[in-house]
Amino acid sequence: MTAASFNSARLFGSMARGLALPQWLTWPAVGFALRTTTASLVALYIAFLLNLDDPKWAPMTVWIVAQSSRGMSLSKGQYRILGTGIGAVAAVTMVALFAQVPELFVLSLALWLGLCTAFATGLRNFRAYGAVLAGYTAAIIAFDSISSPPEVFDIAIARVIYIGLGIMTEAVFTTIFAPGAPLQETQGRLATYLRQVADLCARALRGQANTAGFQRLLTGALELDAAAEYAAASSSSVRNRFGHLRGATVAMLTQLAVAQSLREHLAARPDLDDPLVGKTAGLLDTIGSAPKIDPDTVAALRAEVRAALSEAVRSSDDGIPPRLPILAHLDRLLEGAHDALVRQALFSNEKAPSSRLKLSFHVDHLLALHNGIRTFVAIVIGSWFWIATAWPSGPSFIVILGVICALFATRPNPVAGGMGFLKGGLVAVLAAALCNFAILPMLSDFTELAVVIGIIMFATGLAMRNARTAALATSFAFLFLDLVGPDNTSRADAASFLNGALALLLGVGAGVLVFMLLFPSNLPAKRRRLQRATRRDLADIGRTPYRWTREHWLSRTVDRLSGQAATNAGVPEKQAEGDLRGMLAALTIGEAAITLAELAREHPRLSKPLNAVLRRLGRGDPAGLAKVSRDAANHLSYWINEPDAPARHTLIRAATQLDAVASAASNHADFLSGKRAA
Repeated sequence: MTAASFNSARLFGSMARGLALPQWLTWPAVGFALRTTTASLVALYIAFLLNLDDPKWAPMTVWIVAQSSRGMSLSKGQYRILGTGIGAVAAVTMVALFAQVPELFVLSLALWLGLCTAFATGLRNFRAYGAVLAGYTAAIIAFDSISSPPEVFDIAIARVIYIGLGIMTEAVFTTIFAPGAPLQETQGRLATYLRQVADLCARALRGQANTAGFQRLLTGALELDAAAEYAAASSSSVRNRFGHLRGATVAMLTQLAVAQSLREHLAARPDLDDPLVGKTAGLLDTIGSAPKIDPDTVAALRAEVRAALSEAVRSSDDGIPPRLPILAHLDRLLEGAHDALVRQALFSNEKAPSSRLKLSFHVDHLLALHNGIRTFVAIVIGSWFWIATAWPSGPSFIVILGVICALFATRPNPVAGGMGFLKGGLVAVLAAALCNFAILPMLSDFTELAVVIGIIMFATGLAMRNARTAALATSFAFLFLDLVGPDNTSRADAASFLNGALALLLGVGAGVLVFMLLFPSNLPAKRRRLQRATRRDLADIGRTPYRWTREHWLSRTVDRLSGQAATNAGVPEKQAEGDLRGMLAALTIGEAAITLAELAREHPRLSKPLNAVLRRLGRGDPAGLAKVSRDAANHLSYWINEPDAPARHTLIRAATQLDAVASAASNHADFLSGKRAA
């Protein structure tokens, strides 16, 4: 290379680096900011054209529902309009019944907000947001109409129009400028997760995996399900085949549960070195690295494992041979891998039949009760303060207080969330004051207004896509528009602006204070409740196994495992590891118990020993469960040389499931009996 060409290369390299975006600024962030800013200005312009009384709510809604993906935006928009509609009906009803009785009006509104908050605690994703919105929408409409109750219906309809206009505008812009490829993206997520599960299971067979790796992938199933649910909001293909994706997820959760159990078994018996373990690990390596693998390849190895199972039984003179549990675990591991691959193929097949599969998630009823009571008490105290002081902005204060208590009750750390909201509110007050009293008086038409607001909101959109500033920017986005309050005919005077700003800041601050004083966050107690709920459900499986399905048990327990991981702060590392292993043992026992119940129903001759095990599980006695399971396995071992192959495989499966239950119950008896303090 000549000196001239070298210098030219350096020059162009410097120019390219100069044109490159800073690290904190990305093209997707620019696209999001530009798209959402434009959509909000269009929504505001339409609201002006329609001469709506409070046009600011249209652009505010655009910023509230705007998300990084089309599916998330549409999903949030759907639940926002649903929550708005329900809240509007509730507000009209309360004003119609109690407008002339202030005490009953306040109590009914506080009760409604409390119920909505409690209900939202048991919901997931944007369903929880919809429930919360139903609560504080009723408060907004009710307080707006308190001075003129006969107009409540008109106010409610106007509110629905504002929200609907903002949602539709944002949806149109997102659909046109950020359509995405939800089906392809979900297929990619599923394929990645499948490879990760196969890789971890292969490492578990070689003794190279750790418990934290299992926790990470088990909770990753919840993230995959949430992402697919958002994608389903914008893609009928994902929606129709959602059941196949969940079926694949359940199969992979089964794989992980079996691999964890087998990992502990192999660690306890290092003297057992079966060549099929290495062969299975090699196949799992292939699944983890190859772009595509035929399920028949897995089925072929599974047939080899099942043949080895039969041979091990035939060559055994008495009892269950030591090799049998290993082979049975490999059989179930390969069964899960095969089912996952088949379901993945169905999810990718446009001609696949529609499928629906429901999962189950943990509901913390005590937390829901606390959240409902907290919101109820906050609204009652806030209303008393308003009535006692006759503050003109008292209704705004109560609404903000209700929003904070309801919205952040469903967050992992409500105090931190509320403080982030307060910081965004402070910045919004300063920016809105500058606009209202220094810039807006100099403007004379919508174009000038759009330029000023557009510049500020574009910068806000960029900040919303930066992890360090996202929380502050998200609250700033709609609070700034609320405080500026763009209107066709007037703008805020100093007194009303300061009253509104004070109501905002005091409302947020009071909400944070309520979270700190009334039922403050207690992670150890939450951890204990999660573990008690797991033990309670294990006992319920033993008492009423017909009420349980494998997908419900696996998904609910994995959700609790994820919740337990979120409470690890301050927990000694040894205890955290023990609790994680205990939760995984519970996962194994529950999955095995459901299988045993199925076998007992399908094969009456097995019902007596298997039902004895289930009854012991229902008593919550892990030591007794381990003993009864081993006795039942020994009892079945006398029949295990059954000449009929299907019957023999059924007996083998029952015996090895009993062995897995016995091992998990004896190894983790303290956790399963509740003796280990969280």
